[in-house]
Amino acid sequence: MTGWLLHVDWWVTDPTEDISENEMKPLRVYVADNRDGIFDVRGVKTIAEFNQSTIIRLAKKKGLGFGGVRTRFYTEAMLATLPLRSLPNEDKISKAVEVINSHPLYLNAIPSKPPSRIPAYDAARYTFGSCVAYAEAMCELIGLQPVAIMGKRFAPLYEGTKRSADGYFHSIVVHPNGMGEDAWGIAPIEDVAGRFGAIEFEISANVHQEVVKNYNRTSNENYEAELKIARELVARYRLDA
Repeated sequence: MTGWLLHVDWWVTDPTEDISENEMKPLRVYVADNRDGIFDVRGVKTIAEFNQSTIIRLAKKKGLGFGGVRTRFYTEAMLATLPLRSLPNEDKISKAVEVINSHPLYLNAIPSKPPSRIPAYDAARYTFGSCVAYAEAMCELIGLQPVAIMGKRFAPLYEGTKRSADGYFHSIVVHPNGMGEDAWGIAPIEDVAGRFGAIEFEISANVHQEVVKNYNRTSNENYEAELKIARELVARYRLDA
């Protein structure tokens, strides 16, 4: 109904270990935006509020012991293949739609998805880790200038934002009017940086090119695979916009 992104929070005994969903315990399925908004049956919350009121409570209730939470996002088709306690059911979904529509205040409290035609799952993939490839695809196919965003100061809750030594955390393209664009669509660069919690930042075309070189040097096959998919997404969803 919103076009936002399906998430599952899983409990894992070792949050640093890379394991499959079959080795995790599901805690909650919910929808989230591309900032810190969570849209759950209990209401519209921030990530911090949701963790305190729902995720921590569920983990304690289940007596899961030591461990931590791992969040992953999925398409609708992927969700149906996961080892959840309750799999998607079309009859229950239809009833849920009726209930949600009967509570317009709830729907109105959910921010609209940005005007990008790219599905939320793909937009998220090209936010966390593959943004460089998307920016390069946009440059190749549309001719916009790719730049790196380097954070200089972050909001308290975002101090853990993954970034390099020079503060690099995301690549975008810049329009002639100064607006930025990534897989989520066109927005002021301040808004894009704000999604990652950056209060102060700089942009640099040179740093972006250094990041491209690093990817080509250290993980060329993965980068080329992501670039190919990014080109397909841009050609399918962005060129016709």
